[in-house]
Amino acid sequence: MSDPIVPRDQLVKTGGKAVGGIGGGIVLLALNSVTGFLPAVIIGGLLTAGGLGIAGSSPEDKTAGTIAAAAGIATISSALPLVGGLASTLLWGGGVVLLGAGIYSAFKFWQGLRSRR
Repeated sequence: MSDPIVPRDQLVKTGGKAVGGIGGGIVLLALNSVTGFLPAVIIGGLLTAGGLGIAGSSPEDKTAGTIAAAAGIATISSALPLVGGLASTLLWGGGVVLLGAGIYSAFKFWQGLRSRR
């Protein structure tokens, strides 16, 4: 017996989660690979400023901006000697979790898309 047809709005939401999760996971893993104090501070500072700008621009983008600012702060923190190891571990773990969640959402999207045939 086939699965019920997934509504279009739910399919769009699942596809958006998949793209956001995979993209966010790749970005966090890339930020984790930034080495050196100066590059980490510059990239993290730009990311933090951009995230705060996005968070303050509209209520719909508040969550995305806050996450971007937190990733920037973690990137800056990963260059500091005292907390660098913890921040690096959090960036790596967050990247892996986001990537896994994005892949799971992509799988659910694919299943929903196939049910619409």
